[in-house]
Amino acid sequence: MAIYYRGQSIHTLVLAYLETKFGPIDRAPGSMVRGLNQQYNWRGTETEINLTYQGQGERGFLFIESRMLAPSLTEALLDIGSGY
Repeated sequence: MAIYYRGQSIHTLVLAYLETKFGPIDRAPGSMVRGLNQQYNWRGTETEINLTYQGQGERGFLFIESRMLAPSLTEALLDIGSGY
């Protein structure tokens, strides 16, 4: 699933939510936490989340890959496509 958003204030809210749900971001040396292009990753046993934020233009991209969610999302999309 891919989610696109705009604005620094929205980015701050999205990042705070993800940190409360999936744990704090890696602030180790070499991690991309500040700057024009920021990238954050959370990995679990069934789900991977990637958040990229471009400071110039204030654009955010959230990608969620989940083996657990994929079947239900596929089913929901098929239901939408069938007119139900």
